[in-house]
Amino acid sequence: MTARRAAKPEPEPGLAVDSAGGPVVDPTKNVLDFVAAAIRRQDDLREADQRLRDSDLRRTEQMAELRSQYDGLLREAESKRIDAIRAVDVGAVQRAAEVQLTQASTLAAQVATSAETLRASVVVAAQAQADLVTKSLVPIQQQVADILTAIADLRRVQYEQAGQRAQVVETRDVRGETRLNLGTIIALVVAVIAAVGYFTK
Repeated sequence: MTARRAAKPEPEPGLAVDSAGGPVVDPTKNVLDFVAAAIRRQDDLREADQRLRDSDLRRTEQMAELRSQYDGLLREAESKRIDAIRAVDVGAVQRAAEVQLTQASTLAAQVATSAETLRASVVVAAQAQADLVTKSLVPIQQQVADILTAIADLRRVQYEQAGQRAQVVETRDVRGETRLNLGTIIALVVAVIAAVGYFTK
C-alpha cells in the first residue's frame, strides 16, 4: 500500500481549462478586475455627485442673485410708489393752500369793497343829515328868534301893565306879576323845547 501511494503521479503544471475547454481565469485577476470596476464606478458616482452639488450650488447662487436683483427692483418700485404718494399729498396740500389763498384774497377784496361802500354810504348819510339839520336849523333859528321877540314883547307889555297896576295896589300887583312872569316864562320855554324837538325829528 505504501508503494502504491508513492507511485501516484504528480499533476503537471499547465493552463487550466473550464468544462467548455476554455482557459480558466485566475480568480485573483477576476477579483482585481471587479475591484477596479467598482472603484471606477465609485469614482464616476463621486464625480456625478460633485457635478450635482456644483449644479445645486450654481442654482442656489443664481437664485440668490435673482432674489437680490428682484429685491432691489421691488425696493425701487416701492420707493417710487411712496414718492408718487408723497407727490400727490404735496400737490394736494399745495392746491389746498392755493384755494385758501384765493378764498382769502376774495374775502379781503369783498371786505374792502364792503367797507368802502359802507364808508361812502355813511358819508352820504352824514352829509344828508348835515344838510337836513342845516336846512331845519334855519327855520328853527327863525322861529326861536320870533319866539324871543314875542317874549320880549310880552315882557314889555307886562312891564307896561305892571306899571299901570302898580298905582292901584302895589303889593298885590307885584305878587301877581311875579306869578304871571314865571308862568309865562315856563310856558314859553316849554313851547320852545317842543318846537325844537318837532323840527329836529
